[in-house]
Amino acid sequence: MKRFLFAGGDMRMLYAAEYLNKGLECLAYGFEEAEEKPVPTADEPVECDGLVLPLPLSRDGRTVNAPYHRGELPLEVLKVREGGYVFAGGTMPALEEFCQKRRLKLKNYLKREELLVMNAVPTAEGALEIMLRELPVTIWGLNVLITGFGRVGEAMARTLTALGAHVTVCARRPEQLARARGMYCAAASFDGGFLRQLPLCDVIVNTVPAPLFDKSSLKLLKRDCLIIDLASVSCIGDMSMAEGIKLIWALSLPGKTAPVTAGRIIGQTVENMLWEEEQGCGTERS
Repeated sequence: MKRFLFAGGDMRMLYAAEYLNKGLECLAYGFEEAEEKPVPTADEPVECDGLVLPLPLSRDGRTVNAPYHRGELPLEVLKVREGGYVFAGGTMPALEEFCQKRRLKLKNYLKREELLVMNAVPTAEGALEIMLRELPVTIWGLNVLITGFGRVGEAMARTLTALGAHVTVCARRPEQLARARGMYCAAASFDGGFLRQLPLCDVIVNTVPAPLFDKSSLKLLKRDCLIIDLASVSCIGDMSMAEGIKLIWALSLPGKTAPVTAGRIIGQTVENMLWEEEQGCGTERS
């Protein structure tokens, strides 16, 4: 049986390992401080046929992101047999060099559509949990502006409209605006309607990884408007402008609010990628 080592990351990675442990021998390393360990853990990095690295991959571009590990987790200590696999939630020059030197097959599961689609659900539920915690009113009847209409934006719109919120979607592409209207949302372009929507908003949910607000646009918001920023790059470029604004920059929500589900999504994605590699033709599973 092939051995896979899950090195670093948050609780999602332990549950991903638990999911894959049915067909592989899965061990975890870098989880000394974790209270729950659903798979066996190794005290030292063991040689493996495949290495699974976390999402996000690194905080400094050099070492593996390992919040439950005592100290840093450098790539150099990890041992993968020549010709083996490295699955990672992203990439960086240090990892690419690590794989080239050892003739390893580097696979980025963060690019997989099934992961991105399924991850949107716990992200939307996590944002909903923030709203329920932070707001003194019901979701029903809220005026919510969703900026961006990719996978997360769509999941957010479905969730909020089902709960009776009045949702407006602001997006750039006409097809995104058409999809929003098809989901019973109002729609506005960034060029034509974005600024007009701001004074009406009770909540803004941002999914666009780019600055959208400047000082003048922030002044258009209600004093009690809540901004939930789900993007990797904040919607407010200069955070000093956010003084007095109720802004929650909510990164990596799936790992925080639904680590078991989020871990299984990663495990299923890696399983799909392995199956395709074994077929030797990149065919997707039916």
